[in-house]
Amino acid sequence: MHAPMAAGVDAANVASSTFARLTQERHIPRRAQAGSFWQRLAHRVGRPFVGLRPGMWLALDITILTAGLTAAYRLFPPLDTLTTPHVALWEAAAIFSGLTAMTGLVFGLFERETLLSRSRIVTRMLLATAVVTALAYAVIYVLLYATLNRRTAGLAMAVFLVAGSGLRLCAWWAIRQMRRGLLIVGSRALYESFERAMDSGTLHGYRLLGYAFCGEPPQAPPADPHFRGTIAGEVLNLKNSDVSDIVVGEPAARDPRVMDWMVPCLQRGCRVTNEATFYEKATGQILVDEITPNWFLFADLKVHCDQHAALKRAVDVITATLGLVVTAPLWPLIALAVKLCDGGPVFYTQDRVGQNGQIFRLHKFRTMRPNAENGRSIWSSPNDPRVTGVGRVLRRTRLDELPQLWNVLRGQMSIVGPRPERPDIVRELCEKIPYYAERHLVKPGITGWAQISFRYGSSIEDAKRKLQFDLYYLKNMSLELDMMILLRTLGTFIRGAC
Repeated sequence: MHAPMAAGVDAANVASSTFARLTQERHIPRRAQAGSFWQRLAHRVGRPFVGLRPGMWLALDITILTAGLTAAYRLFPPLDTLTTPHVALWEAAAIFSGLTAMTGLVFGLFERETLLSRSRIVTRMLLATAVVTALAYAVIYVLLYATLNRRTAGLAMAVFLVAGSGLRLCAWWAIRQMRRGLLIVGSRALYESFERAMDSGTLHGYRLLGYAFCGEPPQAPPADPHFRGTIAGEVLNLKNSDVSDIVVGEPAARDPRVMDWMVPCLQRGCRVTNEATFYEKATGQILVDEITPNWFLFADLKVHCDQHAALKRAVDVITATLGLVVTAPLWPLIALAVKLCDGGPVFYTQDRVGQNGQIFRLHKFRTMRPNAENGRSIWSSPNDPRVTGVGRVLRRTRLDELPQLWNVLRGQMSIVGPRPERPDIVRELCEKIPYYAERHLVKPGITGWAQISFRYGSSIEDAKRKLQFDLYYLKNMSLELDMMILLRTLGTFIRGAC
């Protein structure tokens, strides 16, 4: 994002910045200011959880797990007729607690960052619960030559999953209601662009506290209740203020005196970032207009990591196989519905661009009337008149994507990745959108970060916005992020089927 060089820069220059334009797309009323009933309740109920250190979260998880095991042992006592010794309660508690500590550290379950995202909380809790259960049974059966009642383990882990997730979701809600104090270091125009972002709903969990200059302003600014002076003077008051995040505009970031005040801010527990980094963390997007070839040097993309590729491929094969088996009973019903709708073909096959620009044949259940495009590619829209009645249901529930599981098994696609596009559309977008071709560094996916984060694309501008999510996925892709995307996709399917 390009901030103005000084407070007096013409507002037209600011309007051209990507951040300013993005924040004007939607208009949602600003949330209630501090002091509302919900925020007072959040302070009263959630603040004790918000300030918990990782060690305290671990202690809470172990307490919950031990309580669950104790209740399970009482409800389902070991049988006297067992030939294999049943593991004692204290042994089970020690095993599950130790594995919870280890797994929680691996998945970041005790980190404060986990509390900032509802999806991340659910994903990490599910991963930790599954891994702890599997490892606990391995230790008990293989190392101790003992046994553990499945109902006992199931109840204990269910208590851990529900109670542990519930406490973290309470903390997430409290953080969201209390909102982190945000100070802008830059011009008044930059502050106004963040103000529009708050009003449009682009940024969640923050409240603007004002703006400050990095050094002395070129001229005395007019009386402005949002102006906080210079950041050097503001540092002295940070300890007794509500500032938790500081965003530095581009001109201020280039100031040689930036380290003089940034280190004291970090020492006082404030998070200090530039505009692009803050935007990426807050919105889950990469600003296309701001990146350069150097971005790809420093992004540390994992597209050529053999270990990650092998793990992703294994997950793809397992998930696609299970998906085909589980949904097999639906295929004849869907085929019959499509055929009865207009008598046309059941399946729709089309060329799409895959990894490294390779062309492959993508398969779907047909949702449009036959010959809807007449040999030329046309952007699809949410209420496209070419879509049949059955097709609308299939699109809303994502059931039309099921045949793509075969593309996944053949290695042409992945379960999670950027959405594949048609070759002629890709050529047009590569000419008009910078770095669009780079989304093909990974295999395209049935679902992806852009699909769950942005509406149905129907224009070049929409494709540019979706590219910002795709680049974020390229930079941050991991098994955890893939699982988060799959869970949110499942939620979309459930909502669409209801």
